[in-house]
Amino acid sequence: MTRKSLMLAYAAGAYVLALANLVYIMGFLVDVGVSKGITDGPETSIWLAILIDAGLIGLFGLHHSITARSSFKRWWSRFIPAPIERATYLYMTSIMTALLIVHWRPIPVTIWQVEPLWAIFIVYAAYLAVWTMMTAATFHFGHFGFLGLAQAWQNFTSKPADADDMTARYLYALVRHPISLGWMVAPLIVPHLTVGHLVFAGATFAYIMIATPFEEADLIKALGTSYDQYRKRVPAFVPFLTRNKWTEASDRISPTDSAVIASQPDK
Repeated sequence: MTRKSLMLAYAAGAYVLALANLVYIMGFLVDVGVSKGITDGPETSIWLAILIDAGLIGLFGLHHSITARSSFKRWWSRFIPAPIERATYLYMTSIMTALLIVHWRPIPVTIWQVEPLWAIFIVYAAYLAVWTMMTAATFHFGHFGFLGLAQAWQNFTSKPADADDMTARYLYALVRHPISLGWMVAPLIVPHLTVGHLVFAGATFAYIMIATPFEEADLIKALGTSYDQYRKRVPAFVPFLTRNKWTEASDRISPTDSAVIASQPDK
């Protein structure tokens, strides 16, 4: 196989693995269809479990934040070819996901449990809607590029990169960080909510609140006034909080800007 073929196969494996990770996390949070759910595993004292679980979320988030920094990317690009840079990041993310799941400590203290079957269906429908929203958000700036496949395919076919014409509409006209919003609320939309779910959601919320200002500072530095104006017009997480009407011209973000935004952990 040629070097380009190997890169494409490598990226395809990362794409499939990333989708598998997503599906597993979906099942993990609701204890459905997975070998280990959020209420499975060796039990410890509540406080020790909270420390371990919050630490695992923090470690997972730290990985995302470090790899998003420009200084890391400059160092990283010395060793990893550009066509498989994103794919390699996804393999690393899969390792972090596995560590999170394997070492997670359950805290099966019930906060609420939905009993009627019709109510369970409603909760599951809302849960799936959140994950659908998060997945749909990736198509705003190039789903296959976000999951590392487009870069390897363009390298394999020797074609220039497609100009992703991201617009600040739809989900990104409502909130600046729809994927982060989904990560914060998804653990709470479950028919059987435990303290473990609260720890997952709380630690995720804390990480996002700490990391987002740094990520947006990088975006302002990279994109200048275009992102700064977008940030002033569109709320971070709560739809319609500070949103103003957009004109057709102000909705559009250039392909270059789109690529920078897509490089952030939320994107």
